[in-house]
Amino acid sequence: MRVAILADAASIHTQRWVKALSRQGITIEVYSERRWANSPVPIYYLPPSRRARLQVPGAIRTLRRHLKRFQPDLVHAHYASHWGLYGALSGVRPLIVSIWGADVEVFGHQHKALNGRVLKYIFSKASAITASSQYLARVSGQFTDRPIEVIPFGIDMTRFIDSPRNKGIELRWIVNKALESVYGIDVVLKAFNLLDARGLSSWRGRILGTGSDHDQLIRQCVEAGISDRVEFLGQVDEDDLPGALGWADVGLYASRRESFGVAALELMAMGRAVVAHRVGGLAEVVDPDRTGLLVEENVPHRWAEILEPLVKDPATIRQLGANGPEWVNSRYNFKDNVEQMLALYREMAKKGDSQWTSL
Repeated sequence: MRVAILADAASIHTQRWVKALSRQGITIEVYSERRWANSPVPIYYLPPSRRARLQVPGAIRTLRRHLKRFQPDLVHAHYASHWGLYGALSGVRPLIVSIWGADVEVFGHQHKALNGRVLKYIFSKASAITASSQYLARVSGQFTDRPIEVIPFGIDMTRFIDSPRNKGIELRWIVNKALESVYGIDVVLKAFNLLDARGLSSWRGRILGTGSDHDQLIRQCVEAGISDRVEFLGQVDEDDLPGALGWADVGLYASRRESFGVAALELMAMGRAVVAHRVGGLAEVVDPDRTGLLVEENVPHRWAEILEPLVKDPATIRQLGANGPEWVNSRYNFKDNVEQMLALYREMAKKGDSQWTSL
């Protein structure tokens, strides 16, 4: 089977799908704006996005030329508001459009009158639509009455494996998200500042990743007097990530918006519990009081209330983490998600309605 993938080649999620599907014998070409060094499949680069999307007509002409040459059995566009639009405008079929999150959650509500119509147009041209979570499928339902198949960005259970839990008296927490306001890392730091004020200082934290809030978060730690117990590790190499996560007792996710929850699932697959804001996909991937705890209001004092007993007795959250691997394996094993995607590919290809005459 030959599949053309329209996606951001620099995204780790794109790379995971491409590698997994290639291993299943799918012949893939990727069409992208950003680079992927040492890609195992051919990548053809289109003009990068610019204000007012003035590059779109030229990019569509280039894309059509490549698709006519490649003659794929289907085209799969990841991220509806950009690559889904390219797929829709190219006129190809069958076209699968996969919703990732902000492409509907954010784009669909900015200039809603216009962007809502754009999303409805994109979905009307799709032969099939997928979303990474039930939550995201529900949100997207306002722009289409078509069925949306939920196929998560699952976890590689051969990489993120259950590992021995810590036994020290300090609570070790970790945040593995981009350092951006949307992920609420400032709320977590304020909560620990409140705990310090109550004399509860038996904890250490690590923050992984990069982002525009990096300097601001460091200043926040310094001003709160907790910088000696919060380490900023920067971007951790993919191969080193499981080891970095295994250091922690608990992952903290104070996201203000979250379409799914891959980072939380990585921790749970390793036998670590999570504490998360009850929002979007996070409320879906965390089983309350079994694999983690949910915070109803994303404000520092609410987080402090949840975290206080964990600082006093880390053993409680360590025991909760033991339930994570089975939970993730039974619902979010990436191997099973790849099989779901392959089944959809076969269904679309079997219909035999490939359309190239207009290219």
